[in-house]
Amino acid sequence: MSEREDYLKAGKIAAEALKKAEKMIKPGVLMLEVAENIERFIREKSNLSFPINISTNNQAAHYTPGKKDEKTFGEKDVVKIDVGTHENGFIGDTALTIDLSGENGKLLEASEQALENALSIIKAGVMTNEISKEIEKTITSYGFKPVRNLGGHELGQYELHAGFHIPNTYTSTGVKLEEGMAIAIEPFASTGKGYVKEGPITQIFSVIDLKPVRGTNARKVLEQVKEYKSFPFAERWVKLPEFTLRTGLRELVMSEILRPYPVLIDERGSLISQAEKTIIVEKDSCIITTNW
Repeated sequence: MSEREDYLKAGKIAAEALKKAEKMIKPGVLMLEVAENIERFIREKSNLSFPINISTNNQAAHYTPGKKDEKTFGEKDVVKIDVGTHENGFIGDTALTIDLSGENGKLLEASEQALENALSIIKAGVMTNEISKEIEKTITSYGFKPVRNLGGHELGQYELHAGFHIPNTYTSTGVKLEEGMAIAIEPFASTGKGYVKEGPITQIFSVIDLKPVRGTNARKVLEQVKEYKSFPFAERWVKLPEFTLRTGLRELVMSEILRPYPVLIDERGSLISQAEKTIIVEKDSCIITTNW
């Protein structure tokens, strides 16, 4: 298949997986059950480009359940589901937010409308800071803050974050979009500070360097995870005893062989919504590969 066909297939399966996850998320359901079911669904049809992210409330991104995780969805949770697929390295990356309380519709609408407004102006020749301006204007019009240190990103073959970044707030400079570029547009709206920091939990990693490592446990971990290439993987995907896994991961991070992805959080008590679609830039518009 061509690059374009790969993007379209990956996007279609990512959208299907996202909608399947949305139907599964209810109060009392185990997060791990959702994660394992959706990742299995993707593996049967395509390939994972990262573990499913199931981030709740003031968590913006990077939470995925651990292998013995017993967390369930609460009746008041605002749940962000972010899924990624790939065909021959060409990625589908998409996300939506579910409000289990039914009380935060305006917050969800802010990120969804920001996404729609951003998509409506995308075409070859548009500057990325124009997209940022549209996202910021939309979210603030709803009375919320865009998360200023998160945003969209260019996609490349086997590269989830390739090239430029598209912030959720306006900047004075940007990149001119070109026909054929693949991009994930990703607005986040927050009731809090609109700025995320790294939290204490890390369940996701990626390989950044395959240089030699001394420790036996580190070598055992690396032998299993190198198959994911540059794509992130979940700790629970590694089939090793817990002590071997923990000590191996620690050495690989300290040796700068693995990159950790801590959960990203806004201030305590805040809520965050997210909406994301992958697009291919066209001459006069864009093609959405992950329409949900």
